[in-house]
Amino acid sequence: MENNQCRNCGEITIKEYCSNCGEKKYKRINMKDVVGDFLSNLIAIENPILRTIIDLSLRPGIMIDNYLNGKRKIYYKPFQYYLLATTIYFLFFYLWGNELMSIFSDFGANTNTTASIEELNNFQLEFTEFLNKHMRLFTFLQVPIYAWLIWLFFGRKKKHSFTESLVVSLYVTAQVLIFGVISTLLVLVNAKLSIFANLIFSFIYFPWVMIYLYKLNKLHIIFKSFIIVVLGFILFGIIMIIVSMFWYILFR
Repeated sequence: MENNQCRNCGEITIKEYCSNCGEKKYKRINMKDVVGDFLSNLIAIENPILRTIIDLSLRPGIMIDNYLNGKRKIYYKPFQYYLLATTIYFLFFYLWGNELMSIFSDFGANTNTTASIEELNNFQLEFTEFLNKHMRLFTFLQVPIYAWLIWLFFGRKKKHSFTESLVVSLYVTAQVLIFGVISTLLVLVNAKLSIFANLIFSFIYFPWVMIYLYKLNKLHIIFKSFIIVVLGFILFGIIMIIVSMFWYILFR
């Protein structure tokens, strides 16, 4: 005898969906159900992931401002979105990084780079290996660095807390990582173009977000955004070097 009891709330269900809670009538799950659910969720415009990717690509300042002002249900949460972006980024380089980096190496050789693998000493080799092994951890350090710089240059004037600046940093750095995957593919066309595209995106995307988000003088925002990006790179590099050197000294 068929069991018509809803598996979710216990109500007797005659139709395809429960009249009490809306749960679909029970049937054994099959591969068609799994694939169908995945595709419908993936292409649905109301899907938080897709909505977040689209809005951060086309109107990032508006999207982040909406989130900070309480319109959050339709968007993927900032930390989750950042985790998604880093997963895509590192999975991409795990699968294809060696092939792509060999192209960059050829490009370096063609531009008369003096350093070569044979000339690297043990310290340089171990230092590079350490960076590659812990790059995901180092990448996470970018978020609080940029959050602090955003708060320092912009957040205080709009009375944003450090936490709100952290949200801005999470979304912006996540989107830069996603674009980094796309721009790296340009190395298949031209290595110079790939490097140039990634740098240009960082220096354009940042002020694009800040101009709408903080509504200050545009020239001041562009100038301060440029400083933030440069300082972020410098601080990130210094921290990487210090941590790596301590690791080498203590654990070699």
